[in-house]
Amino acid sequence: MRILQIATHYYPQIGGLEYVVKLVPERLVKTGHNVTVIAGEPEIKEPREEEVNGVRVIRWPTWSPGEAYHIPRHRGKLKALLEELSRDIDVIHVHSVHSVFSTLSLKLVKKKASKIIVTPYYHGTGHTIFRSSSGVTGDYT
Repeated sequence: MRILQIATHYYPQIGGLEYVVKLVPERLVKTGHNVTVIAGEPEIKEPREEEVNGVRVIRWPTWSPGEAYHIPRHRGKLKALLEELSRDIDVIHVHSVHSVFSTLSLKLVKKKASKIIVTPYYHGTGHTIFRSSSGVTGDYT
C-alpha cells in the first residue's frame, strides 16, 4: 500500500504527535508499505527531502508564531507537491487538524485517495491564555 502522512512536525522534534508520526510509518515500512511523510518545519526556508528509517520525509517550511498555527510557506509549490504525491496514493493520514498546514493539505488532497484518516490530537487545553479553551493555562500568581 502507498500511504501519505501529513503532520505539523516530524522527528527529531519531540512530543506525542511526533512520536506517533514517527513510529506508525516506520512500522508500516517494516511490513512492506511505501510511506511518505510531509511535515512542517519552521526552521527552514525551502522544502527538503530525506529518508529516515525507510520513511520518505519531506520537510516543508512553515511560519509558526509561538509554535502555533503552522502556516505553510510556498503554497503554490505545496499544492503541486500534494497533487503529485496523492496521484498514486491509497491512504492519506492527516495528523493534527489544529494547524493551517494540516487543514490546507487535507483540503488539497481530500478527493485524491480512496481512504482518508484524520487524527485530531487534542489534550484539553492550549499553551497560552489566548489558545486555552478555559482562558487559564496555569497559575500566574
